[in-house]
Amino acid sequence: MLWKEDARIHALINAVEYGGDADLGAVMGKIMSEHEELRNRAPEIKEDIAKIVDEINSLSLEDQESQLKELAPEALSNEEEDRKYLPELLGDTSEVRMRFAPNPSGPLHLGHARAVILNDEYVKRYDGSLILRIEDTDPRRVYPHAYDMILDDMKFLDSIPDETIIQSKRMDEYYRIAQTLLDMGAAYICNCSDGKFRQLKIESKACPCRTKSTDDNLDKWKMMVNGYYSAGEAVMRIKTSLNHPDPAIREWPAFRIVEEPHPVFGDQYNAYPLMNFSVAVDDYLLDISHVIRGKDHIPSEKRQRYIFDYMDWDIPQYVHHGTLSIKEVELSTRKIKEGIDSGRYEGWDDMRLGTIRTLKRRGITSEAIRQAIIKLGLSEVDASFSWKNLYSENRKVIDESAERYFFVPDPLELNIEKAPSVTATPQIHPDIAEKRHIEVKENPCVLISSEDANELDNGDVIRLKNLYNIEIIDIDNLTAEYHSDDLSLLEEGIDIIQWVLSGDFVDVRVLKPESTIEGKAEKLVGELEIGKIVQFERFGFTRIDSKHPVVACYAHR
Repeated sequence: MLWKEDARIHALINAVEYGGDADLGAVMGKIMSEHEELRNRAPEIKEDIAKIVDEINSLSLEDQESQLKELAPEALSNEEEDRKYLPELLGDTSEVRMRFAPNPSGPLHLGHARAVILNDEYVKRYDGSLILRIEDTDPRRVYPHAYDMILDDMKFLDSIPDETIIQSKRMDEYYRIAQTLLDMGAAYICNCSDGKFRQLKIESKACPCRTKSTDDNLDKWKMMVNGYYSAGEAVMRIKTSLNHPDPAIREWPAFRIVEEPHPVFGDQYNAYPLMNFSVAVDDYLLDISHVIRGKDHIPSEKRQRYIFDYMDWDIPQYVHHGTLSIKEVELSTRKIKEGIDSGRYEGWDDMRLGTIRTLKRRGITSEAIRQAIIKLGLSEVDASFSWKNLYSENRKVIDESAERYFFVPDPLELNIEKAPSVTATPQIHPDIAEKRHIEVKENPCVLISSEDANELDNGDVIRLKNLYNIEIIDIDNLTAEYHSDDLSLLEEGIDIIQWVLSGDFVDVRVLKPESTIEGKAEKLVGELEIGKIVQFERFGFTRIDSKHPVVACYAHR
């Protein structure tokens, strides 16, 4: 029987969670809530469940975990499981210092979450330090509000940085290292046009500027930082092998002129470091021990090694993972910003986006995001992000506490004749004894979804969930009459449908990424606090977004 399989799984889950000792009452409550048809047989069912619980409790915790892994692997999550996905770090792990280094072009999204969580997991494992380094040395890609938004998103992800570094506040350090490299002849100031230099690079020929004297380079460097050059007129380049097999590595640019004022720091600086220069300098000066990043950054690592070699610095231990494809949502902060400005998106937490703010708004928990990221692991194989896995992880987190309520999308009125006056008492939650009380008068009019109505025909017997059984007598006018309270009919396979009492409801708008659904919910929904995550029964989990009117954001089934 299906319910016995469910009872075994719930007993295993409860046992593993509580050190090997499953509780009969907890398992009984789960089964009674999931199998309404069994409630009139509770004493008999309790005996069977007690036997299952006793059997499970007779097993060792190791055997319980093994069986649970076989029957419901998605229910088992612990530190040992996490370590299977995240192997030990290589190299010296006595003082682990890792960094998360976003550009402040907007708030964080799912792609950033991978970097945040992977770094944070390792830092916690080795009792190390997590550095938030905001890489804002391209004024054209800075969204001023992003500095605070990034910190807020990290807090939501339960990844609090031990230090926060703003690169644009470290310009003197970059200038100092740049001057050192020029002084030792490891870099030079190039005044060639982009087109001319590109051709020389392709042909593996030296730029004429490469042979300038040290004094000449230092003079031109002073001109760069003091605003004598316009954008494109001067670039500082790192000397590399002119015959490097990858032309993109040859003589890569380390500094360029940016004439646009910095949105936060104004026009204080004229020459800004490019990413490969500032990253190499900061990874050393901040004592970064390990760097986790996508394998698409391998060419960047090759560029940055030139700085480490010239300066005789110890290089961090690099770990590269495969590229992660995230479909169905927009992640580009540039496109999102354009969409917000044009009115296409309502904000950074628009339901169609993949930002952390959107996920939070939908009721996706930080714990679920973390587990989904951990299970992606550190494989170098490219992968697609699984929304199904994320929702599964989230369901584990919220199912234990999300209160249950009735909600009817796109409702139609159904009149019921010959029905007694009763009080429906659905539970607030399967594991909580507290019940809601819905007073249903004689011969009521209830609301059911148009989707359910379209599946009905004359003579059909259905159950209104937690109320009673009815028989459809006039499908054209959506009329039914009271049939019985007999729960045994559920074992024969009659359908259970949601309902809301006509005249005793609250209007609810449910926002989904692809659509908006209008419906009615039981009146208690109008009293829920903003931010509360609930389950609209037989519809899905939602998070209350506003109260006047009531708007809920859809999470998942």
